[in-house]
Amino acid sequence: MNNIKLKISRDKCLVGAAMPYRIIINGKELCKIKIGDTKSFELPNSQMTMKVSMVGNSMTFHSIEKEVVLFPQYCKTGVVNCKIKTKTNWFGFFTLGLLQAIGRTVLDVEYC
Repeated sequence: MNNIKLKISRDKCLVGAAMPYRIIINGKELCKIKIGDTKSFELPNSQMTMKVSMVGNSMTFHSIEKEVVLFPQYCKTGVVNCKIKTKTNWFGFFTLGLLQAIGRTVLDVEYC
């Protein structure tokens, strides 16, 4: 296989709902994904670094981001599913984002 299909979906979480996530592959921004959205891309079949970062928010001083290395060689069907979940950081929530970020990102990567 020369290419793989990367499917990225974002859950419907109240934390950060107004702000899109930036999807960055090997240092280049691929797209922005909004709440409840799903996007698919054809990418080269090689190891890559994917970073998911919340676009700047004037309400908080702390970034919400996560970075993961993708290994497409583990795919049997050439499809990588990535689910982005935003979990509430209660300490950050109660301090209105002044001491910590209001949320945190969890990435579930599945090689099909």
